[in-house]
Amino acid sequence: MHNLHIERSNVTPEILFIPASQRMEIAGECYPENPLPFFQPLLHTLQQYFEQQRPTRFEAHMQLQYINSASTMGLRALFALLDRAGHQGTDIRVVWAYDAEDDAIEELGMDLVEDYHHVQLERQPLSLA
Repeated sequence: MHNLHIERSNVTPEILFIPASQRMEIAGECYPENPLPFFQPLLHTLQQYFEQQRPTRFEAHMQLQYINSASTMGLRALFALLDRAGHQGTDIRVVWAYDAEDDAIEELGMDLVEDYHHVQLERQPLSLA
């Protein structure tokens, strides 16, 4: 399986998925006009990865400065996929980094894992000032 790298744009975050390290990183702002086509390559690649590789552990590092409500649906689909992988035995850990003064992004991370029992969230407040 190959690495997946989606470059950051003015309205989308950078995504880096490295199968060999069992790790994914998402960083930046996310407010594309139509978020589903943006998230689809990542969701497809991760689904194949979890089905074919069945890793024992997986880490997702996320640092979003802004995300619109439409893009939140893409993140929910991502978390649902991670939860399914966790249900099948992968230890899923999400490191949710956020500006310590941004309550909305902090709460979003907690809301995203609220319905999932197989995703462990580690909140990481940052001082971005």
